[in-house]
Amino acid sequence: MLRRPVVAMGTDGQLILDASDGPAARAALAAAAELVATAERALSRFRPDSDLSRLNRARTGRPGPLLRAAIERALALRGLTGGRFDPALGAAVRAAGYDRPFAAGLDRDDDAADPPVGFRGVAVDATGEVRLGDGAELDLGGIGKGLVAEWAAERLAAAGPALVDLGGDIAVRGVPAAGGWPVEVPTPGGPLVLGLRDRGLATSGTDRRRWRRGGSWMHHVIDPRTGRPARTDLVRVTCVARDAASAEAWATALLLSGRRRAQAECARVGVAAVLVGDDGGWATCGGIG
Repeated sequence: MLRRPVVAMGTDGQLILDASDGPAARAALAAAAELVATAERALSRFRPDSDLSRLNRARTGRPGPLLRAAIERALALRGLTGGRFDPALGAAVRAAGYDRPFAAGLDRDDDAADPPVGFRGVAVDATGEVRLGDGAELDLGGIGKGLVAEWAAERLAAAGPALVDLGGDIAVRGVPAAGGWPVEVPTPGGPLVLGLRDRGLATSGTDRRRWRRGGSWMHHVIDPRTGRPARTDLVRVTCVARDAASAEAWATALLLSGRRRAQAECARVGVAAVLVGDDGGWATCGGIG
């Protein structure tokens, strides 16, 4: 089992390949690592020179293939989730105080700024030109990690079964010699180990990336209806879907839905999830048992 550490959009990650060391395996690891680095330069909102940051400043442009693919997929998932996952909430995230990498420290004494109001439209025409409407600022952090994990896993799969973990967004290809890829999901009742096969996994929660602003706790999961940190009776949702990008979007959507609606929705939309409530209770849905 070969491993290589990577960094993607402010989080640590790793590439894992179930293959013997050799030229083919090394080439696959190098190709996947280069893709992650290239995607970081294209999609990170924390880099002022990234393609994403330049588009947010210009408000219109014809981005490169990685950014365009990420925007188009994110908008498709916004539609599938009924707008609960929204890639255009960057300004609201910054208003809540998440305007720098989390490791830099976000606690402040002043109150959070009011979120921007207005229609958060994002349009992509047939030529690939992207236009941002009033109030729209793209933030592809979570969905970006899911997409990059998928793209990197495809590169690795040329040399054998592979798992890519980018800050908890996980994509797998193939089945290792020992069976399904074991992925541990923490719950109040102890760790739950899932065996992943050609699926994606992602977690959205309000209990980890938290900071204090003006004496109040804030978090990075924004409710598109209010532009403010979401209020929900779930603190964490880990979702398993057909790919890591879908898992990321549905984890956020189910978190915003709340416990009762999330449990009913899993089977309907074809995802599985582990739901952790604010009372310490937890449940599974969509086939995880």
